[in-house]
Amino acid sequence: MIITNPLNMVTPNLITRRACLKGITLGAGAVVLQPFLNALAAEAAGKVAPRFIFLFESNGLWPYHIQPKGVPAGKGDTLVDLPLKDMELPDPISPLAPLKDRMAIILGLSSKQAFPNHGSGYGALGCYNARASQANGGFNDPLAQTVDHALAGSLPGIIPVVGLGINNNPGAVFTNTVSVVSRKRPLPIICQPDVAFGSLFGSVAEGNAAKAFNSRSKLLDWIQSDVRRVRAGLPAMDRDKLDAYLETFEQMRSREEKIGAMKDRLKANVPAIDKFDSKLQTDRFEAQCAVAIAALASRLTNVAVIDASCGPHNYKTWKELGVAVDEHGIGHTHPNDPNRDKNAVPIRKFHAARVADLAKRLAAIPEGNGTMLDNTLIVWMSDSAEEHHGQGTQWPMVLVGNLGGRLKTAGRYLQFPKYGGKGHRTMSNFYLSLLRAVGDKRDKFGDPDNDLKDIDTAGPLTEILA
Repeated sequence: MIITNPLNMVTPNLITRRACLKGITLGAGAVVLQPFLNALAAEAAGKVAPRFIFLFESNGLWPYHIQPKGVPAGKGDTLVDLPLKDMELPDPISPLAPLKDRMAIILGLSSKQAFPNHGSGYGALGCYNARASQANGGFNDPLAQTVDHALAGSLPGIIPVVGLGINNNPGAVFTNTVSVVSRKRPLPIICQPDVAFGSLFGSVAEGNAAKAFNSRSKLLDWIQSDVRRVRAGLPAMDRDKLDAYLETFEQMRSREEKIGAMKDRLKANVPAIDKFDSKLQTDRFEAQCAVAIAALASRLTNVAVIDASCGPHNYKTWKELGVAVDEHGIGHTHPNDPNRDKNAVPIRKFHAARVADLAKRLAAIPEGNGTMLDNTLIVWMSDSAEEHHGQGTQWPMVLVGNLGGRLKTAGRYLQFPKYGGKGHRTMSNFYLSLLRAVGDKRDKFGDPDNDLKDIDTAGPLTEILA
């Protein structure tokens, strides 16, 4: 079945820019091209929707792994606000160095009530203890909507939130981990890249065509007549955008041609390099990142969650990164043991590289007077706060992008006062800032931390709101 959105279809009167879409009709390409044309209409009207990517890893995002070198040691009683420009990033996040002028590193925000020990599950994006209820065995209960869906409520799309991830079981197709649509309605995270791609874009084909698509035929072949018609009807400025947009899909359609070209040179004991089918976690996670960019670039969604943690206790062994110890074992390694960093840093650098690649792909897609990265915020964090046995007294994160200037997150290092101290702020405050940036003016999000009852933690972070 072809998914359509009649109430959000582009009509000629919605775009005045050279009347470029007048007379354009779509057949098989409706699912893929219609959201793109809608976005052009919005751009022509001066409205570019912000978008969000939440990228999770498990086992804690250790503060010293993301703290720039040479930051003065403070007492934690005042806000530290320094420019990243002249700072050197630590080795675990060194792949982000080219993005220093577009990113922020934030330390000191707490969410203790989320109970992040071994992973907080829905609590990471919900700011509540998802283990408090016994209805789900006290494990990971979807007690309330998470912030990704709250944001999506102000950013209507064909698909409110796209959830993608990887499981330690390569055969797992879906899992419920960090995202909740509404109370008792978790968002299934798709764990197989091919399933994710097919569920998002496979509907362009029906009948025998659908079977062919599911047999790994090329998406753009099905819509080539629509692509030609649309491209001919666009002015030059928008043809460039269409070409960059389609390149996102070309990168995926060409994967098998590349494999075929290399087949004769591959040895029998070398694993297949098709990332969409690979048993390697690194390949599958890279493929999920590519699917997320395709969903955002096609404007099927404005919010994506990419989960490498996939829930409390879903620990993985990243053998392809040269790490033989599973994440649980790494988390239990003593902080003074050199093997702790030896095993953790390759994993951290891999995730940092994925964040950098997401930013690079977004920066290559024109939008408005800039690129998609200009209007996006990437939030990289852990589902277990600062450690494997996280306390939630701080929840380190790295941000890339500033939502088209809605946030002051370009080139900054922010460290908020320590937990319980004057001026301390929380993840709830951070999420309220994101909500304010998209026009949602609610005053509260998540459950309050009763241990902070004597500290004013209401409202958004004024430090990052433009």
